[in-house]
Amino acid sequence: MKKTLTRKHLQNALATTYASPNAIMASLNDPDLPDDLASWLSRLALLNGVPFNYLVPDERMLPQESIRFFYLDQNWVSALSDGAFSIGRNLTADTDSAMLNLDTAVAPGVHQKSFAFTTKVRSKLLGTDPPPVPTIITGFLLRSSLVLDYPSLGVNAYPVNGTPDDKNPVMLDILRLEQLGPKSDTMICLIAGDAWRIDIHEAPQALHYGIDCFLDSCQVQTKPVDAVKNLHTFTITTTTNPNGTKVQSVTMSDTSTPTDISSTFRSKKTRVLNMQALASTISTVNNGATVDAAIMGFEMTEGVGMVSFINQ
Repeated sequence: MKKTLTRKHLQNALATTYASPNAIMASLNDPDLPDDLASWLSRLALLNGVPFNYLVPDERMLPQESIRFFYLDQNWVSALSDGAFSIGRNLTADTDSAMLNLDTAVAPGVHQKSFAFTTKVRSKLLGTDPPPVPTIITGFLLRSSLVLDYPSLGVNAYPVNGTPDDKNPVMLDILRLEQLGPKSDTMICLIAGDAWRIDIHEAPQALHYGIDCFLDSCQVQTKPVDAVKNLHTFTITTTTNPNGTKVQSVTMSDTSTPTDISSTFRSKKTRVLNMQALASTISTVNNGATVDAAIMGFEMTEGVGMVSFINQ
């Protein structure tokens, strides 16, 4: 004898399934959030697609040529995710409604997985392994003409007692770093961890040879060119591998000595260095040591422009 399923049977089955969070979880074959949804929610958790006036309600909070640091409130992010799931909900004040039971059942897993996926957004674009899931996310908004004038600005972030000035530096992972639009003068950065020091610097490709003082920035102009370079001393160590191959390593001093290199410029083209004369000057500072291309690179390479912000 066939059993007829009526609307009443279906209503009772649904009522039983949604009667409690435990009943809902028991009825799900795979309660895990699909990866594509977790990926979308993770981008939302990193504030992608969030209207800018939600982040900065008043322009006076982020005036031109300013930077603002913040902690990302995970309660706010959870509310943001809840809003994304709110489509089609029936709002009610009932404390044991089916929708509330559904939220209670699946929301913890949804938030946990989407938050875990936040580390994969940028690492996927860079083709690197995702960092560990952070417990705290900090960040900053930078509004400056530098964002437009110097594309590809870089950011290094460090925790307290983990800066380059400390014994064991630790660089925090960047979760999001981008300009908010092709013509925007504002950049957002989100950092995995509690950032204590943040270095904002030019793109690494801006590394170049340079000197520390030239012409009118020097004290006295008594020659065609007045120029100073802060030169380091170096020590060359030669070791022999088990196969008999000799390997040289160079150790540079941490301190430098301001050295007059005015005589190393060509007399007729005062903005052109005579590299042989410069190598001779570097050799003199290093007690006559041979200066090859590697040593010249160590001595002459200038770092990119960088500004540090420290939480005092």
